[in-house]
Amino acid sequence: MLIDIDDRRRAEAALQAANDRLARASQVASLVELSASIAHEVNQPIAAALANAQAALRWLRRDPPDLAEVREALDDVVKDGTRAGNVIDRIRSLFKNAPPSLENLDITDALSEIVALSRGKALKNGVFLQVQLSEGLPTVRGDRVQLQQVMLNLITNAIEAMSDVDDGNRNLRITAGRDDDNVFVSVQDSGPGLTQVTLERVFEPFYTTKPTGLGVGLSICRSIIEAHKGGLWATNAAKGGAVFSFTVPITSATSSKGVRDPVMPSQAPQPLADITS
Repeated sequence: MLIDIDDRRRAEAALQAANDRLARASQVASLVELSASIAHEVNQPIAAALANAQAALRWLRRDPPDLAEVREALDDVVKDGTRAGNVIDRIRSLFKNAPPSLENLDITDALSEIVALSRGKALKNGVFLQVQLSEGLPTVRGDRVQLQQVMLNLITNAIEAMSDVDDGNRNLRITAGRDDDNVFVSVQDSGPGLTQVTLERVFEPFYTTKPTGLGVGLSICRSIIEAHKGGLWATNAAKGGAVFSFTVPITSATSSKGVRDPVMPSQAPQPLADITS
């Protein structure tokens, strides 16, 4: 009996030690992924600020200096610096599990900014980008920076998902419209699509199909959308490729009607403002 008890205790101690090692490994993996994500988010406004500062210097070197262009470039530097600060503040709030900083948000305007940031990456990767936004979308109650981080993550993932697709067949379609009491945004690629296993696990922490990924980005995206009382899900498109969609309640629905369960839009929004590149 004494031998059996000792063996059981040793087995329990070994199991606890293994769990501790796994927990530490998960923490390190999470830190690596989050660090890469933060660096990516902050690098974009910093790079934009640097480009605008260099443009200002070029305008100053002209003879005579073009002060109007210099002022415009420096105004953009200030905006980029402010945006970088906002990203850091929102990430800090996310780490503290603080509620999102909610404001009445024009989702069309917020999405257009992210599309503009993504055009360079799409062009570099040979991706044809199509944006279809319903006119006159109502405002939503949301945190601008956090929702833009979700949009940027979905767009970046879609571009990367088409890396093995032949040139000329890489199509990225971004759609925004209204569905009952929600505004929805959908990002559809022409990649290989998602397997059934991936569809079931794609939002799980540390699940990834990327060779160098650690599976934190989409998990964080879902946490952000759920904090906004919305929903985020993935499907396969009828003609191939993956579709990631999320909903956020419109301002009036949030204040008066409550929040409904997210429903996948049955058709593309009408009318459409079409922007292609």
